[in-house]
Amino acid sequence: MEEKTKTVWKNVGRVLWTSVVPILLSGLLRAIGIYIFVSPNSFAPGGINGLSVLLEYAIGWSSGWFLLIFNVPLFFLAFFCLGKREAVISTLSMLLTSGLLILFDWIPSIGSLKYIANGGGDGVIAAIAGGIFLGAALAIMIKTCGTAGGTAVLASLVNKKWTNLSVSWLTSAFDALVVIASFFVYNRGMDFTAKLDPVLLALVSLYATSKMSDVILQGLKTAYRFEIVTNHAEEIAREIMEKTHHGVTELPGLGMYSHTEHKVLVCIIRKRQIGEIQRIIRKYPDTFASFMPTSEVYGKFIK
Repeated sequence: MEEKTKTVWKNVGRVLWTSVVPILLSGLLRAIGIYIFVSPNSFAPGGINGLSVLLEYAIGWSSGWFLLIFNVPLFFLAFFCLGKREAVISTLSMLLTSGLLILFDWIPSIGSLKYIANGGGDGVIAAIAGGIFLGAALAIMIKTCGTAGGTAVLASLVNKKWTNLSVSWLTSAFDALVVIASFFVYNRGMDFTAKLDPVLLALVSLYATSKMSDVILQGLKTAYRFEIVTNHAEEIAREIMEKTHHGVTELPGLGMYSHTEHKVLVCIIRKRQIGEIQRIIRKYPDTFASFMPTSEVYGKFIK
């Protein structure tokens, strides 16, 4: 009985950590980004979030209502066409954001937290801050269920019909449509430069969103893979292991131009150690090396 109780609590804890916490955290972060930084500064960061903010400006209703209106039909599309768990988690996160945005409008004291740009670089700061919050919410959703919902659902459905169009490209296209629409929706007079401000701020926000999500999804595990073609495998490998404390794997290699046998060393290192590897390789002029970033590292890897 005691063992069964432990198993039940363990399963409950797993559900809370893998589903409930991400829903709450992503929904809250998205709501903060939209309410405090995006909506008060009149720019639309793309996607369903941006479209809702645009409609809030044009019609006057809270963007939370529009998020609710858009995400209900998107839920059914995702549920029946993509995946049940993904649809439920991403939609619940969006519904939480919707509810919070509507609730915030009913709490007057929260309005004082809005960051309203006063010219200069303040608008850019708002765009970056909004992008950071939206990017964090996006990363949490992608890590939890593999989709961010919203326009990603539409992109996935279009991709099923036209497989030559990638989901990422389609999502970017939907975002671009919202950003372009902001040029015409926001009333900035006849001055072309002023009307361009919401577009530029939206692009800054989208870039910040992308970078923030990349940092969360990849940053903690980002490393670099070196491939070194050499006739001095023993010396180079020994020095790399001594100075970086990372393992090295030796593979056989054959130069197809000269048909000369070589050794190929493969090692995974941290970004800060690139210079150290390059200094080691320079000691051996007849050695060839290349390196590239790796977004995920699994197994035993000393940081």
